[in-house]
Amino acid sequence: MFPKVNNPGHLLLIIILFLFLWGCHSGKKGEQHVAPNDHYIRVELRHAKGFQIDRSNDHTRVTILNPWSKGDEPYAVYYLYHTLPDKLPPDGITMQIPVTSLVVNSFSYFEFLSLLGETNAIKGVTDGYRIYNPQILEKMKKGEIRDMGDPFQPNLEKVMSVNPGAVINSAYAQIDSYSERLTQAGIPVIYSLEWMENEPLARAEWIRMIAAFFNKEKLADSLFSDIEQRYHFVRNKIPAHPQRPSVLSGDNFQGTWYLPGGKSFNAALFRDAGLAYRYSDHRESGSIGLDIESILTQFAGADFWFGCEADSYAELAEKDAKYLLLNAVKRKKVFNNHNRTTPAGGNDYFESAVAHPDLLLSDLIKAVYPEALPDYSFTYIKPLEKEPFRE
Repeated sequence: MFPKVNNPGHLLLIIILFLFLWGCHSGKKGEQHVAPNDHYIRVELRHAKGFQIDRSNDHTRVTILNPWSKGDEPYAVYYLYHTLPDKLPPDGITMQIPVTSLVVNSFSYFEFLSLLGETNAIKGVTDGYRIYNPQILEKMKKGEIRDMGDPFQPNLEKVMSVNPGAVINSAYAQIDSYSERLTQAGIPVIYSLEWMENEPLARAEWIRMIAAFFNKEKLADSLFSDIEQRYHFVRNKIPAHPQRPSVLSGDNFQGTWYLPGGKSFNAALFRDAGLAYRYSDHRESGSIGLDIESILTQFAGADFWFGCEADSYAELAEKDAKYLLLNAVKRKKVFNNHNRTTPAGGNDYFESAVAHPDLLLSDLIKAVYPEALPDYSFTYIKPLEKEPFRE
């Protein structure tokens, strides 16, 4: 019933107001009508498939997608506020930004943080002895960064002692016990899934994901645009050849030779470097395991071999004389990823290369088409030493 009014104009106004309010709150069963300040604008990503960024007028939503699900189901959702609201979102992880302290359990984020000018936020790392980054090593010597130990079983007490605002941790098909313990302790986990991307530029674009936690999205956009531009510039340096050189990748590890699948990051890198890879059409995004006999059968004639785990041809011969049957070995066209290493085992290939796919591509092109980049020197790879074989 409407209230009794004497003025017909007032009655008409009340009826219109009632109908307007009723329309705003009605809808299909289960449908939610959100207030204007909850509307999101999706940030356009050019290569990465594993995360999404949505902006609202008072916060940013970052969604890490689950690559093991059939659809775009979230692995984790973060609501990033400059000032925390009185009423928190009912789902996901709510965090105040910028984050000022981190424990980093993924080497691939060191360069992202360095490019963003946020290495001072790093308070803890794992596997500290295997780190290459000179700045982080120096901070560890000074006690400004602490080593949390084993990356698969970090010391939770040490993590708690540095009171991090968040921990960057690699994500897996199922939540690991370390992440669960961190969550139970009230420490947010920023999950890393860049390693699941299958293109070099897609992996590098994850700098835009982590930048959101520091309110540096504009800087990240600019940095990534420069990386993308350099990558395309280098790729266009490949000369036109009637037949692309063939490539072998990886090495024998405990009886199994692991090759990159056709949908993998490395297979895409070979394609962009103008190389012919036998498994380029393979649907596997992970590794393909073969025995040494299969490698000799399928890749004996390969022109180049990248990712070898020896430093010299003499060492290669000592490991297994069968290596000498490979055409790439005979032609002395074998390269390892040991150009930037430390005596303790640190290797920059596993750190900064993720953020610099243009340099990875330049390395391959320099090896295969040296005339295309006459003034470039290898960054991550280097040819094996040609010392004489030991009798």
